[in-house]
Amino acid sequence: MGHPKITVIIPGFNHGKYLREAVESVETSGYKEYELIIIDDGSTDPESVKVAQELKNEGYNVILQNNLGVAATRNNAIRLAKGEFIIPLDMDNRLLSPYFFEGLQILLDNPEIGVVYGDAKVIGEKSGTWVNHPMQLEEMLFENYIDTCTIIRKKMWEEVGGYDSMAPVPTRQDWIFWLDCINAGWKFHHLNMFCFEYRYLETSEVRKYFKALKKRLLITEYIYFKQENLIQKFTRNGEISPAKANEMLGKLRMQLAYYHLGFGSILKGYSFLFGSFIGGNSLIKIIKTGLGWPIRRLKTTE
Repeated sequence: MGHPKITVIIPGFNHGKYLREAVESVETSGYKEYELIIIDDGSTDPESVKVAQELKNEGYNVILQNNLGVAATRNNAIRLAKGEFIIPLDMDNRLLSPYFFEGLQILLDNPEIGVVYGDAKVIGEKSGTWVNHPMQLEEMLFENYIDTCTIIRKKMWEEVGGYDSMAPVPTRQDWIFWLDCINAGWKFHHLNMFCFEYRYLETSEVRKYFKALKKRLLITEYIYFKQENLIQKFTRNGEISPAKANEMLGKLRMQLAYYHLGFGSILKGYSFLFGSFIGGNSLIKIIKTGLGWPIRRLKTTE
């Protein structure tokens, strides 16, 4: 095999029962000149350990490491990748063929594009489709809607320093990475084709962490400071209007005010609450929130 243009990385923790499906989806894509790197992130369930070792014995490039978290694991795989382009495939998902053909061609033809992302078929505990749309800057700064499973330039990953493994909670790393890529000036392209199969699991790490208020607060506030910096940056260069910037900052600060007040961090809660007034929320709404919060807490403790 010649030097591969594409490296598919499959990181995972305790999802070994899906790993062979993920590998098979790569092998049946119809594309031949790829490199495959599998990293088991210190799985503890016997089936995951067994499957990873079996694949390693069969000659697959399988790395077994102590648990480091998904961001560091993806970074470890991409660091070893020989491909110019990377497809991150979570162990519980399955890849379809368009990234190898249409996605690759878009990146080859457009050096300013760093990310090609597509639509997904939903499998697992839910079924359906996830049809995406072209990236809108204001929308993306407010909430993520692009999955990790994309085709990206390794050069871009190197430029932004990889996935952020220093986040206080190991979730939403894909969104943090996209914000870093946007900050670095890279463009995104939506490929309107089904490019992967996304497995919906109610027990997924993202849902587990986001159900805990303290963890949700930590990661939301961590991302907020990136959002704030980017909103200010794009307001200065004219891509976002001052009115829209105030509206976005007001919503983000109000959200953090709710989280802080709900968790009991009163001073920070009121700080974000009054900051949301500067960002465009009405004084009446702020007063209602500020007065309503202690009343709600008193009711829950009765």
